[in-house]
Amino acid sequence: MKFSKITSLAKRNKTAVLMKDDDGQQWLSIGSAVYRLENMPVLDENTVLTVMGISDDKRQKWLARCEEESSRILKNDLPDEVEVTAEDAGITVIYGGSLLTPIYTFDGVIWINTELMAPTVKKEVGYIRYFIRKSGGARAIAVKDGMVLSAVIMEYRQGGTDLYEALDTLADRCRAEARRDAAEK
Repeated sequence: MKFSKITSLAKRNKTAVLMKDDDGQQWLSIGSAVYRLENMPVLDENTVLTVMGISDDKRQKWLARCEEESSRILKNDLPDEVEVTAEDAGITVIYGGSLLTPIYTFDGVIWINTELMAPTVKKEVGYIRYFIRKSGGARAIAVKDGMVLSAVIMEYRQGGTDLYEALDTLADRCRAEARRDAAEK
C-alpha cells in the first residue's frame, strides 16, 4: 500500500489517527477510511506528521493522535460469524464533486468515494475482495488483498434521494436509446 497516497488523502481532512489491531498491526485513519500501514516504522502522533511532511507550524490544524481501535471494525470476524461479500458494480459516477463507486451487497448497494480506494491499488494484480462491515450505525467496505485486510472504507452518505433519481433518469434514457437503436436496425 502506498503511504504517499494515504498521505494525500489525509492532507484533505487534516486527520491522522493511528491505531493498532489485536495483532499489533498499525493502521492509519483519515476519518472516512482506515488503512493498514505496511513496511513502516512504529509511528506516533508526531512522527506520522513528520513522515507525511507536515511542517511544525501547520501541525496545530491537524487532528493527530494515537487511540485504541474501539469500533472493532478492524477485528477479524468472530468464528461463528459469516463474512458477507460485496461486489464492485464496475461503474463510477461523479456526483456532488465526488467520484463514487457503487458496491453491490446482498440487499442493495453501498456507495464509496472512489478516491479512497487509491491506496489499495497495486501495479501487480492481486486478489482484491470486498466485504461488508458495520461501525455503529454506519456500513463500511472492508478491502482484502487475498486474506489480508488492507483497508476499511466508510460508506458515502448523501442526503436525500437526488443521486438515485438522477440514476433512474439516466437508466430510463439509456433504455429509450437502446429501443431507438433496435428500431433502426
